[in-house]
Parts: sequence; C-alpha cells; structure tokens
Amino acid sequence: MRPFLKRFFEEFFLYSTQLVVLFVITLFLTPAEDSFETVPLVIMSLFLLVQTLLLVGQGHNPLLRFLFSFISPAAYTLVRILSAGFMPFDMANTFLWIAAFYVGLFQALSIGSRSRWVKRFAETCLVIGTVFVFVFFYLYLDLRVTQTRLLKRGAISLAQYHASLNIRNFPPAFVRFMSSAPHAFLVLGAATFAVMILVNKITALSLRERIVGLFGETRLQGMLPSPQPVEVQQTDALILSSNIWDFSSFVESVSPTHAVDVLNRYYALWETLAERHRGKILNLTGDSVIIAFGLMSGDAIKDSAEQAAACAFDFFKELPGLRSDIAAASMPALGNVGVGIHRGPVIVGELGLQDSRHLSVMGDTVSIAARLDSLCKEFKQSLLLSQPAFRLLGLETQSRFQHMGEVLLRNTTQPVPVYGIR
Repeated sequence: MRPFLKRFFEEFFLYSTQLVVLFVITLFLTPAEDSFETVPLVIMSLFLLVQTLLLVGQGHNPLLRFLFSFISPAAYTLVRILSAGFMPFDMANTFLWIAAFYVGLFQALSIGSRSRWVKRFAETCLVIGTVFVFVFFYLYLDLRVTQTRLLKRGAISLAQYHASLNIRNFPPAFVRFMSSAPHAFLVLGAATFAVMILVNKITALSLRERIVGLFGETRLQGMLPSPQPVEVQQTDALILSSNIWDFSSFVESVSPTHAVDVLNRYYALWETLAERHRGKILNLTGDSVIIAFGLMSGDAIKDSAEQAAACAFDFFKELPGLRSDIAAASMPALGNVGVGIHRGPVIVGELGLQDSRHLSVMGDTVSIAARLDSLCKEFKQSLLLSQPAFRLLGLETQSRFQHMGEVLLRNTTQPVPVYGIR
C-alpha cells in the first residue's frame, strides 16, 4: 500500500498542481459573478481524482499517459460551462490545454523512448515547461487580482474584466509583468531553480544508465562455469527459494521490454545480496530464484542458516527501493514476494555440456524450499522457514519469527512446523 500512496501523491502534485492553483484563484480571488458553485467544484474534484488514479495505474503506457493529460483541462472547461462562466479563449482555459499537450507529449516521449539522448531532451523540455507553468500562473494570479480590484471599484466593467483575461491580452500583460523588477527577479529565480533540477535529473538518468548497464553485463556467480571440475558430493545446505506473487498478471500489464527490465533488476538485487551473505545463485527461471547457503568451503551449517535468514531480511529491506525504482520508470507496482528457506541434504555437482557446465544442487530440499515460498501467500507471510532451518538459528534471530502452523512437506508423513516473521 505504501508504494501506491507514494505514487499517488507524486502523480497528484506533479500533474494536478495547475488545478489546485486554479481552485485557490477561483474560490478566493475572483468576484462573485465569476465564482464556482458547489456542484462544479465536486465535479472538478472527481475529475482530479480519476486522473490521478489513472496515471498511477496506467501511466507507464506512453499513449495512455498522453491521453490522460487532457483530463485536467477537460474538467476545467466542463466546470466553467456548468458555472455559466465559460470563455473559450480565457487565458487559464487556453493555457491548460496547451500545457496538457506539451507535458503529456514529452512525458510520453521520455517513457516510450529507449534512447538516453531522447530521454534527456524530453526531461529538459519538461523542466522548461514547469518553469513556464509557474511563471504563467503567477502572472495570471497577479493579473486576476489586479483586475478584480478594478472591477470591485467600478473602474472597469465585467466585460472589460473578461477581456483582460482573454488569451489575446497575454503578450502585453506579460510585458507589463516582466517590467516589474520583483517579477523579473522571480522569473530569474525560477529559471535558476529549474537548472538545478535539470542537472539533478540528468545526473540521475546517467546513474540509472550505468547501473542498468552494469546489471546487464554482470554474470551471476552461481551460473559461472567452474574453473575446475567440482566433485559430486552430498551435503547439508540451506536453500532459499523466492518468487513474485501474481507475476503473470504483472507481465500481462506491461510491455515485454519492461517485464524483462523488472526481472533483471529483481535478479540483480538477489545476486548482490547472495554475494554479501556467501550464497550461491543456482537457478533463475521467470520470477523464481534459488540460492544455496553452506556450499562455500569453511561455512558451518549453523552459520549458513544465519546467512540465509539475513539475506532474506536484507531483501525485504531493499524491496521498497526496488519498487520505487520501478515506479520511477512509470511501470505498475510489483507484487508481493514470497521467500521460503529449508535445511536438508542435497546433491551438489556440475551439470551441462562439456563447455557450459554450471554448479547445480538437487534433492527434495530444493523442492521443499519452493513449496514454502508458495505457501507464503496462503499464510499471508513474506518469509517462511521450516523447522529444520529454524532450529539452526541463534536465539536473537529466532525471536524475529513466530510459529505459523504445521504443513505436510514432500516425503513427510507428519506435519512439520513452519515459522514466519513476527
């Protein structure tokens, strides 16, 4: 829920600020003859909510993001028509439609393009557009307040008031606005701030490109051919199995390119954590990841249990960052992840053709770990440990788990206790 709320507020403040500003202008700074009534305000608010929800759910699609950008100006136009104050060429109405087209176009371009230079160009245009939106609304607010005062004093008629807010009056109004030293200084400050934002965005894009490039070139250790043949042996090991809930639905909601990108980021996170905790990645199939602990020389089986648990805890600690990264790429939210850990005997050896052998682990222990990660959804838990794995943990680590119940596992005739995060 937290990633959804974070994404919701990001979308609301990023794409709906212009309407919030217009709420303030219309409700508090306009004459009674030009104000909104309750029903139009409710309609406008509903449009605002619908736009935000649509952007949260489908904003990763370039075409839909472009089309949804027009919900805000459509709402404003509809409200003005219902309030009997619609002027087709009013500055606010005209500029909202132009801004919606401009912002929607470059957002769609940034999301849909694979070229880093196109993305940088689109981000530059968006920052420039943001500055212009800010300056315009400040100008519009200043002009509207000034004209409202004149109207209240009887210095101008209502027709003259409307004419002053017509888009045709924008060039002379802008010249007068910029002729004021405080206003010019404000525009300069906004432009300076925009340059700082742009530099940060370009830096973030460059960093993202380097990270993605690194993850794309990294060879997973568990899949590397061994420099020397590994002797086939049977040993005890801790097996960690992970999969993403409802990943098929996620894949259907994004493009193939985005699905592969998400999996690569998911794999890269597990690879980093496996290396940190002396684990070996054995298998990557779809959204399933299998990691073995205890295969490194000198690793005691009890230490391996602690390493497996620490690896799982670190994954869930880093998962919100992965979700934020995916959300930043305007893709749908990633589902929950289930992790199962089991300790038992395994057969270790190299499998494959002569030139492409890789380390592999076989046995019921692997199947049981996979069974545990699939039970996570049933128990509404992100992590499940079997009793053999739980018994190897120290008291401090055991205190972080609670007994969840008993289940029948493979090749067992008696239910086995399982433990989840407290």
